[in-house]
Amino acid sequence: MSRLNAIKKTWAMSRKLSAQRRGSALGYFIDALRCSTRHGASPENYYVLRFYELDEEQRGRFLTSGRSKAVDAALNRRATQEDKLLIGRKELFNEGFRGLVKRDFLYVPEHELKEFVAFIRRHERFMLKPTGGTMGRGIERLCSADVEPEALYERCREQKLLLEEVIRQHPALDAVNPSCVNTVRINAARGFDGKLRLIGACLKCGGAGAVTDNFHTGGVAYPLDLESGTVTGPGRNNVDIQNYERHPGTDFIMPGFTVPYWQDVKDCVMQGMDRVPSLGYVGWDVAVTPEGPELIEGNFHWPGGNIIQFDGVGKYPMILECLGERYEEHTD
Repeated sequence: MSRLNAIKKTWAMSRKLSAQRRGSALGYFIDALRCSTRHGASPENYYVLRFYELDEEQRGRFLTSGRSKAVDAALNRRATQEDKLLIGRKELFNEGFRGLVKRDFLYVPEHELKEFVAFIRRHERFMLKPTGGTMGRGIERLCSADVEPEALYERCREQKLLLEEVIRQHPALDAVNPSCVNTVRINAARGFDGKLRLIGACLKCGGAGAVTDNFHTGGVAYPLDLESGTVTGPGRNNVDIQNYERHPGTDFIMPGFTVPYWQDVKDCVMQGMDRVPSLGYVGWDVAVTPEGPELIEGNFHWPGGNIIQFDGVGKYPMILECLGERYEEHTD
């Protein structure tokens, strides 16, 4: 993001805060610029992490965009091209993490029409995904009965799309929100000492009627206790400053809800880290089915630092512990 665009976004965020919370838009704007300089905070950091409510000491404990850029570079300094591609390309991810990925899938450009038709006949509903991209962009959920196979096949080949079986989520999560698969995000770090640590977690829920649970497409993220997998407080989105004690689509009361198979979910993440030994910091998205956890994807570049800090506990000190005494702090 250019400096000019960042300033424009900061001003737009400041006006939104003024409208939703009252107070001076100019005051928020000046404070947000100060946080950008001192703490490496992006406009979204300032807004969703509620820096406007925090003092300087509290702000210093949060993993902001600027700090994350620096620590990502440090922790992933030895990342191989092979591991980066394995994480970054969905069709490679599904193949490379077989066993942790259990759903049926088909990368269309590598298959004939008859294999494509067989896939959509096997699955009444299926997901259509670009192999790259972020924030849930371009993902569709289709019904086999509604598609014209040859036309869709040609589109998928041209756009290099991936087909995936729709995951059947655990009934407990279906009760929270049945419109999409609600996933756990856990960020894991491999320290300079080689030790693996879980940094933070949240439950990502799609908004009312949403196809995906992504935070940037209307989703709400709820903080999770790492030990128990229990929702510890209200959720947040990136549209308003409301606290979501209940899911906005189902009215399900979220604090106190415990993710099923929690220890297995954490074990799944640790196994995922073992398969990409050159990567030092990854945000993992995990679905929970009636049979247990299943990996959805991994993110190794700025892996969702905001949503794992909605418990109000800044995760920067934990990251610094991973980096050790040799690391020199950078926030620009």
